[in-house]
Amino acid sequence: MTETAPPPQPGPTTDPSEVAERLRMPMVDAMQTQRAVRRLITTEPVAHEVLLPLLELSLKAPTSSNTQDWTYLVVEDPEQKARIGKVYGRLYKLFNPIVTRQAKGDPQELRNMAPGQWQAEHFAEIPVLVIPCYRKNMNHRPTGRPQIRVSSFYGSVYPAVQNLLLACRAVGLGASLQTLPIWWIPSIRKILDLPRDVRPVCIIPIGWAKGRYGPTTRTPIGEVVHLDHFGNQPFMDSAG
Repeated sequence: MTETAPPPQPGPTTDPSEVAERLRMPMVDAMQTQRAVRRLITTEPVAHEVLLPLLELSLKAPTSSNTQDWTYLVVEDPEQKARIGKVYGRLYKLFNPIVTRQAKGDPQELRNMAPGQWQAEHFAEIPVLVIPCYRKNMNHRPTGRPQIRVSSFYGSVYPAVQNLLLACRAVGLGASLQTLPIWWIPSIRKILDLPRDVRPVCIIPIGWAKGRYGPTTRTPIGEVVHLDHFGNQPFMDSAG
């Protein structure tokens, strides 16, 4: 598929009618230019008139057995963001030196890491954190056997997460899917007052994006697709 040039980057807005217009972006444009955006152009708030329609759209995603046992925790309070950021900071300081050493001597990889470093250093300043959660039940548990329970549990959340990321891209919001900030589940559960049967799945920092979106570069499809059994790659000649 031929990639088109990315549409002009829209700036911040609080106008619901403008949000609705931006959401009419062609799906192919949103998918071809979506990327994880961690560096923001401004830390001004994201109006509820902007955010709530995106969250509502995200819930059009399917869930396993149509359980719809999801919850969104939207964090805007600076003190709450700082508490989560403190948990994130401890983990970031643990893992960042490792990935920095691995990227040593690779200028491009070091540049790719810069937005993540900005996000870690400014985590409490990010306008809004959306934390999708899912309620554990007999059919959908995040741990234990059989492993299908793990797939059905997370598979009931991540389609909605992708919907949210695409909607953010359409309206010009920067967003990314993060798991590191919630690795210490007991600490996050305490900060957010989560019941024991509600588990945080990921965290999505959201704010107005800096710079332009996409188009993104990905591995040619012929290198990814195997037909009928692994190793049979008949589309390699069409890769590119």
